[in-house]
Amino acid sequence: MSSTWYWLGGAAATALLLALAWWGWQRGGLALMQLGMSIC
Repeated sequence: MSSTWYWLGGAAATALLLALAWWGWQRGGLALMQLGMSIC
């Protein structure tokens, strides 16, 4: 039972990290890319 909870927690944490990374990229990734392109 404990291994099931451990797997469930790991899957939830991974999904949360992926959602946070996607949200952050949507918010600032494009602006950051444009800034890097303008510098280069």
